[in-house]
Amino acid sequence: MTFAYSTYIITYLVLFIIGASFGYVLELLFRRFVSAKRWVNPGFLKGPWLPLYGFGIVLLFTFTLIFSTLLPETVAIYNPFGNLFGRTTQSGATPWDLIIIGSMWVALVTLEFLAGIIFVKGFKVKLWDYSNMRGNILGVICPAFNVIWLVVVLIYYYGVSPFIYNIVEGAYTYMFGTTDGTKMAHFGLIFIIGIIYGVFIIDLVTQLKIFPSIVKFAKESGIAQSYENARAEMKKRSDLAKAKLVELIPEKVKASLEKAKERKAKESKFKKWLRKIMLINPDITDASANYDENGRPISTEEK
Repeated sequence: MTFAYSTYIITYLVLFIIGASFGYVLELLFRRFVSAKRWVNPGFLKGPWLPLYGFGIVLLFTFTLIFSTLLPETVAIYNPFGNLFGRTTQSGATPWDLIIIGSMWVALVTLEFLAGIIFVKGFKVKLWDYSNMRGNILGVICPAFNVIWLVVVLIYYYGVSPFIYNIVEGAYTYMFGTTDGTKMAHFGLIFIIGIIYGVFIIDLVTQLKIFPSIVKFAKESGIAQSYENARAEMKKRSDLAKAKLVELIPEKVKASLEKAKERKAKESKFKKWLRKIMLINPDITDASANYDENGRPISTEEK
């Protein structure tokens, strides 16, 4: 079976928003537990989505589609179920896969580079900063994360791609039904997708207009100062509540918690070695310096 044009449109819309939302969750957790070590907003939008990841999964899907469609069936590529964009010949992993995987990898690295440059030059903000990573280019791409993108491509190509065709085809049939009337349409799902995109577009348009000047406006209007005063008062109350709670904890438990904290603080030899080979300056450990106290990326003009 082959996709109709309307199926492609729905496919891209669904894949984009799923990729953008899933990417947001991944980046949120990565910054909380790996890099910044605190909760920060990983993107420039206020909603739970990162368009970069949406475009990324759309690129991966498109490359799989193009190669699956253009390459003759005599050229065996990974097709475990015998139903990959109309290709009927089943096949395991083959050397031809390297061409597709390599193209996807280059596309993702290029996408990250272009997106990084657009934000640095256009919006004066770094949503990510690889300046301390060895081999980095303008702080927006680096070899270490390029390897991660390669792993992402491999997972997608061998683990996700074989299922997307069937999933999307099934979802399209569920939403629009069949022409012979054997399956009814479910327009409620279309309505939900429309609402999601409506919110996304409003978020995007709003942020594109105000993002470069939001910090300046907050300072000039006094909003920033009022917010900081409120935060300071809340922190003071929180610290008092924590102090009272600590007083109730038995001394033995306190001692045990302190020892556990000390063990956690000690960096393993492997981690030190890894930092030494990956970072230009291994002594820089504060990856949260790229964010303000509200968890928003700091404008490069503010630094």
